[in-house]
Amino acid sequence: MAPYAGQTIIVTGSNVGLGLEAARHFVRLGAQKVIIAVRNKDKGETAAQSIHESTGRAGVAEVWELDLRSYASVKSFAERASGLERLDVVVNNAGILTKKFEMAEDNESTITVNVVSAAFLSLLLLPKLRETSVRLRREVVLTFTGSFVHFMTDFPEQKNERILNGLAVQRDADMANRSAYILSIRIIC
Repeated sequence: MAPYAGQTIIVTGSNVGLGLEAARHFVRLGAQKVIIAVRNKDKGETAAQSIHESTGRAGVAEVWELDLRSYASVKSFAERASGLERLDVVVNNAGILTKKFEMAEDNESTITVNVVSAAFLSLLLLPKLRETSVRLRREVVLTFTGSFVHFMTDFPEQKNERILNGLAVQRDADMANRSAYILSIRIIC
């Protein structure tokens, strides 16, 4: 029997890179449904087609829209996921890297996408994960793709009493250095 037979898996940011390859691998390992959670549906459809062609398993990869720059999109995605028959694995892989300071919702965009929305989505999906775990008497997985480069930065905002508020100040933002400490923020928050 395939290791993920019958399982439903969500992989965010799965139209390219590590997310695409993770989604492809879950399909190869027998998952029943792999949800490709992406902000661009056309790119997601291209990824799903690539997965189908490389695995020979049609209809397993489903494309769902998820824009982590928008809390409304996160909520809508989680509501849709709550209607799944089961949810076994969530891989929080989506992220952005930009040197341009932009606000998204109430934080700088890399913080909103890479930290706050990823955590928010995870919290909203926990009830479905828990329900699956209890009903099927099995372990489920919630994980985040991370990076080891967080040790390469000073991350001065960590000294602020309110870290997220400090990160939302454009004049103090070191965007070239910011990508290196996203993982540190996930750990601290």
